[in-house]
Amino acid sequence: MAKVLIIDDSRLIAHVAKTILSKRGHEIIVAEDGLTGLETAKSEQPDIILLDLIMPIMDGYQVCQGLKEESSTKEIPVIMLTSKAEPTDKVKGLEMGALDYVTKPFDEGELVARVNTQLRLKELREALEEKNQQLQELANRDGLTELFNHRYFHEQLSKDFLRARRYHESLSCILLDIDYFKRFNDTHGHQTGDVVLRTLGLLIQDSIRDSDFAARYGGEEFALVLYHSDEPAALDVAQRLRQAVQQCEVRRGDKVLHVTISVGVATFPNEAIHDSKTLIECADKALYRAKDSGRNRVEVY
Repeated sequence: MAKVLIIDDSRLIAHVAKTILSKRGHEIIVAEDGLTGLETAKSEQPDIILLDLIMPIMDGYQVCQGLKEESSTKEIPVIMLTSKAEPTDKVKGLEMGALDYVTKPFDEGELVARVNTQLRLKELREALEEKNQQLQELANRDGLTELFNHRYFHEQLSKDFLRARRYHESLSCILLDIDYFKRFNDTHGHQTGDVVLRTLGLLIQDSIRDSDFAARYGGEEFALVLYHSDEPAALDVAQRLRQAVQQCEVRRGDKVLHVTISVGVATFPNEAIHDSKTLIECADKALYRAKDSGRNRVEVY
């Protein structure tokens, strides 16, 4: 069941609430004042908080405000416990971030119902957030290779470049292209071509650190971003990847197929590179030089 934090300076009220909710299987934690309640909320991360409105030193409004200003507790639902019947007092609590209130002395059924309602709403919000995260992840991924897509690559690299420039960090971009891929597709079919693209996506993932990221740039072209990587380090990654692709066997029925890649590398800092756009352009120039020089090779800008 749920973990419930009761913040109330009245031992009697806290005991009654604890007794009622414990019978429903909830784990109950009690804090006897506002300051203790704030610290307990941060350390225990309860599923819901019952917060008394009138307390000495720090009243319920102040505690609620503190909870909502703290990143680790701002999403925890708060139900105000109040003996005040004035609507303005209840409205103020709701304006401070409380989601509901229960008037003392409270009815057992009402308390349980209001707690269960907020717990259910919390579950629904969390489920919705998880679905939204999943949808966002799908929106950022290429469906075939499961690498990041072209749009995400540009958005992320733009942010990464600004950070690298601000903190004087090395940042490398690698662009690679499958050699003669159109000819390969025409000869062996697009389904076989898709197998090659998926296989290359896996090889790329195996060639970079978890902290780096890779994207399908478009068609048979891929892009890698290597953080804190100077030119020699980026060149080493590019060469290892080129060799891995050359040695890889793609099996399609009784056929064993091979492909190669051409690779271009560009690294910041470089006097010619002033933003993420020119970083990509420089990597692209190096890639075309690799193609013009015979393919299946790595060139550095």
